[in-house]
Amino acid sequence: MKLWMFAPLILVSGTYVPHARVDRQGSLDPIATLTSAPRSPSYDETLGMLKDWLHSEGNHQLVPLFAFGDSRSSDLLNACRTENDETANGAFMTLQLLGSPDCQPCADSFSEKHGRPLLACSTNVGPDFQRIDRWWAGARTQKGYRCGKDEGWRIDDALVYALILDGSPRSLSVLNRTLALEKACAGYQTIEQETLVRAPALIQEAKEIGHDLKLEPDRIERSIRRAAFFLPREHRKNSKVTVLARNSTDTRMLVEVSYWCGTSCGRGYLVVLQKDGAVWQYALIRMAWIT
Repeated sequence: MKLWMFAPLILVSGTYVPHARVDRQGSLDPIATLTSAPRSPSYDETLGMLKDWLHSEGNHQLVPLFAFGDSRSSDLLNACRTENDETANGAFMTLQLLGSPDCQPCADSFSEKHGRPLLACSTNVGPDFQRIDRWWAGARTQKGYRCGKDEGWRIDDALVYALILDGSPRSLSVLNRTLALEKACAGYQTIEQETLVRAPALIQEAKEIGHDLKLEPDRIERSIRRAAFFLPREHRKNSKVTVLARNSTDTRMLVEVSYWCGTSCGRGYLVVLQKDGAVWQYALIRMAWIT
């Protein structure tokens, strides 16, 4: 994945709690066609919030979008299908962070426009294996790989982390094949390659500390820091964890996790945690910025 795809990801601190007055919409059918739906009365407001986030230096509008974006799911899907690439990017990412059923039709629409990269909508990759297999059938040739555009990306890093969290032999096979594809097609060391090379070790780390997170109310940041398997071990202790927002039902939490390894070296990640009974699970992990 190209980081420009989701460039506006420098998020402000502070937790946003949604207002109870926000009107809720019904979600579109996930099997909807790629044509746009009639615009709802709230579409222009949702589009304005999305554009404010994309065009603002601090990106503060992502926080309210996450907090009550599940009530605007159909608006976001419409934007994904009908607006320009920048806005469609933002709509896809918002639906992805929300874990909305409308994420997959948005991903299908976006993928169709951009060379069919593999995009993820959740860390539950079980239903995606058939789609991944079909994608691989189109990526292979008799002599190697069908790479597509030189500057195109082939797999969403959120899907890489979803496969790592799954940790099954089938997931490891996909990760190994994807690494071979990246090496053959990229022509240079990519961020995706770096994660894919580390995949076997990350799978083991995820099995040890990346599931069934117990978040104590007064030690949430500390608990997340300890479970941040995707960070290098030497940087976990001093990493910065900021809870940015919770959804309207308090079942999903948007978190920024970052670390610095020098004056000009650092990385930041967007993480979504999903409540699962008394514990929390990773619902999404993706790199937000790198320097």
